Amino acid sequence: MATNITEISRRVAPDVMGCPNVLIDEAVLRTLIKFCEETHILEKAFEHDVVSTDIVAADNDSVNVNLATYITDGRPILLTQFKIDGADWDAQEIKLLNDQDDLDEISISGTKFFTWPDTTHIKFYGIEAEDQRFFIKQVFVPLDTATTMDDDLYYRFRDVIAAGARARLMSMPRKDWTDLITAAKNLSEYNDGVAMARIKKDHGMTRRSQSVKSMRFF
Repeated sequence: MATNITEISRRVAPDVMGCPNVLIDEAVLRTLIKFCEETHILEKAFEHDVVSTDIVAADNDSVNVNLATYITDGRPILLTQFKIDGADWDAQEIKLLNDQDDLDEISISGTKFFTWPDTTHIKFYGIEAEDQRFFIKQVFVPLDTATTMDDDLYYRFRDVIAAGARARLMSMPRKDWTDLITAAKNLSEYNDGVAMARIKKDHGMTRRSQSVKSMRFF
């Protein structure tokens, strides 16, 4: 289930009287994205059965996985686990030039390389992959166009995100709602919330890891 982001805006609005709603909503969304970037609190996993249409022969026989098949409400920022047929593999991100057609120079034994060519795909190199099953776990952040957030994320961190949004808005110069002292207090509350979320994430105390399983068709 999802909660409208404006529910947090309603918590912020009384403290920034005169601020247009559109600015409040933008501050809440920017804070939500920043919070997820800093804490890695949103982690999602899925299994993908590689088929021939995933393999791009013109690009070093890379395997191009469409993330939108499994996840539609976020963009990936970090790959945290990668398995091939149940076996863990080290995977390192690479930045490829458009004219690069040979990966031999950067190949490392036991390592698989990947890149995100856009926000909806992840591409792997150096894998004989057809008919294999990938397990992919990634950290995601909300899209820039998000209007809702997961209920669990809302109920656990709404006060932290609201504090960050207040700090952002109250720090704006020469506005009716400018209040640098209160902004500093809210920023401190936000930073404390980020630190606590990181601790919970490191100790496995987050419920935000989700799994999506692909279906095999015979």
